[in-house]
Amino acid sequence: MDTVFGYFRYLLNIFFNMNERFALLYIGCTVLLAFAVWCWRGRPGSFLKWLVPARIYLHRSNLLDIKLFLAVRCIAFFGVLGSLFFPTAVAYFVLSWLSESFSGGFSQPPVTWERSLIATVVIVMASDFCKYWAHRLHHEWKVLWPFHAVHHSADVLTPLTVQRVHPIEPIIRNLFITVLVGIVQGVLLYALIGKIDLVTLGGANAMYVLFNALGANLRHSHIWLSYGRVMEHIFISPAQHQVHHSVALEHHDKNYGSMFAIWDWMFGTLYVPEKMEHITYGVSDGTGKPLPQPYVTLRDAMIKPFIEAWQAFRQQQAEHAARRAAMPPVVMSQGFSIWLDFLRAAAALTVLFGHMAHIRFTRGDYYFLREINIASDSVIVFFVLSGVVISYAATRDGTLERFAFNRLTRLWSVVLPALVLTVIFDAVGTSIRMEAYPAGYYNPAPVSEMFLRGLTFTNEWQGQWDRVRLGTNGPLWSLSYEVGFYMMFGVAVFLRGALRWVLLALLMLLVGLPILALLPAWLMGVLVWHGSRRPAGEAAVPARDWARAVLSVGALILLRLNGVPELLSEFTAQALAPVSHHKLLNYSDEVLWNSIIAAFVALHLSGVKNIADRMTIRSEGCTVRAIRWIAGASFSLYVMHYPTLHLLDATLPETLPGYDLWLLGLTLLICFGFAALFERPLKTFRRLADPVWRRAGSPFGRAPAAPS
Repeated sequence: MDTVFGYFRYLLNIFFNMNERFALLYIGCTVLLAFAVWCWRGRPGSFLKWLVPARIYLHRSNLLDIKLFLAVRCIAFFGVLGSLFFPTAVAYFVLSWLSESFSGGFSQPPVTWERSLIATVVIVMASDFCKYWAHRLHHEWKVLWPFHAVHHSADVLTPLTVQRVHPIEPIIRNLFITVLVGIVQGVLLYALIGKIDLVTLGGANAMYVLFNALGANLRHSHIWLSYGRVMEHIFISPAQHQVHHSVALEHHDKNYGSMFAIWDWMFGTLYVPEKMEHITYGVSDGTGKPLPQPYVTLRDAMIKPFIEAWQAFRQQQAEHAARRAAMPPVVMSQGFSIWLDFLRAAAALTVLFGHMAHIRFTRGDYYFLREINIASDSVIVFFVLSGVVISYAATRDGTLERFAFNRLTRLWSVVLPALVLTVIFDAVGTSIRMEAYPAGYYNPAPVSEMFLRGLTFTNEWQGQWDRVRLGTNGPLWSLSYEVGFYMMFGVAVFLRGALRWVLLALLMLLVGLPILALLPAWLMGVLVWHGSRRPAGEAAVPARDWARAVLSVGALILLRLNGVPELLSEFTAQALAPVSHHKLLNYSDEVLWNSIIAAFVALHLSGVKNIADRMTIRSEGCTVRAIRWIAGASFSLYVMHYPTLHLLDATLPETLPGYDLWLLGLTLLICFGFAALFERPLKTFRRLADPVWRRAGSPFGRAPAAPS
């Protein structure tokens, strides 16, 4: 009984809560406004009958509004909806973090009424901007529309119709608004005020009080109130929102705004009525004809949207499959292939230069390369390129067996001899000058562990094992990551049913958090290949492609120059404190910055791909052949340069004239020689390995013939 009485007290409190449209003050203001409109129209009949007509308030649609109001309020009573709406808490977190991070380098601005006013207005506008897009997405995303259709199915409008919502809709809307509004509020308060300012928050609340008092309840009503053509380009009037509920074709997808009309004006969804219009409310068939009431009962309104959303999801899947079937065959254009090779070669050389810049190799003369962290950033570029190439290769492989065979032969043909040479180079180098092998950069692991963890690529898998550095070959950490990505991708693409989900869960448990943290960066490359493919006949937009290709690179450079990586690293450290983010994430300790790199590189590649697909390259000149030749050794360059640098550091005399050039030249010579022996003859290695693979009996099924 206490719960029942508590629920009724909660309902009664609505009339005294200034955050509710049904507060007595707002109801009184609504009645006064309605009286003014009634007088303006010449006092047609009884005011009470005009204000509350029986044909509307006793309509079956309004009775369902009442039932939904009570049902949703019952859910809200138990805290489900309100617990997901906390923008002020998010704002406080952002503000606190900014204050702690920049306390020494940023002087807080003086608090003035002008700054408080500006912050108030901008915060309210930011909140309204988020509401605009949350509302619009519910209309434009087919999966979300069924939940919002409950609101639009009203055959008549009363102030209670604002509560005619499916419980899922406010949950989605509140999550969306909470995150965006909270971040915007935190940044603005820090820049303009420097603290959570009660005056500012009070001002924001005062604007909402004014909004509710000046006719918010008339938005869902039979009373037409227009602000006039000029003001309706700035504020959404009750009449404009009634137009939003219309089934007429010219009113479709118009006037999404909550308080301000400027967003609709800005994004082309504004409709300003010239005069009072007679409107039919409800949902239509898309041609302007109203449909029969889809939600007759409370059960219909609560259950049917889930069914309709699932049907919409399945329909979208079918449409997506049809679009993909209409796409041209899977062929990588020559121009895009050349650009991928260029980036692959450039990234491999950049990693080499970044590691050569260590003080122990070149005395710190090039240490600025370490300070801008080009080696680590280049590995993320590798990840995105890998995602592109692997997703392209998977479409050609066709089966999990062939996918596994091609990946393993590519890896083992290079990694096995690289591990052998790492063991030999480390043994020779340490016997000559142990000082060239400092702790942290050299791990004298047993040979058996080197080969077991190296050839299984589990050296960085931390789900069930400890991570291990393979001698001096630190760069092999990224292969451990990539193989984890390959395996999860292969399982997701080629397997079906419960087996797929069980294996994916098992792999996630095995690889551990650091690898999972960078999985989205690798998937950016997958998205480049699959997301940028256009169905046949779809028009190209060259300007957009060039903007993606060029501006993405410029944006990355600007972010780097403005210290964003350091800012994000500090944020990660504080978010995970007191746990050390370095110990927890290891090579993924810059996950936020790495994800930004991946996103912009993917954006760049999507633009380049579309540009290259329209190009015709008839022959390859010397420059292209040089790019392809270096790219053909990029894997060898990556896995062999670090053991080679340590060996040369231990053996070359520091007094040797042109020491740095000798160090670089001999490293490149050894790596390119290694590539000639092990990386470039990949096709030959696969032809030799294929019979062995078949005789061993692949666990994935019989394979087609090996590619020539």
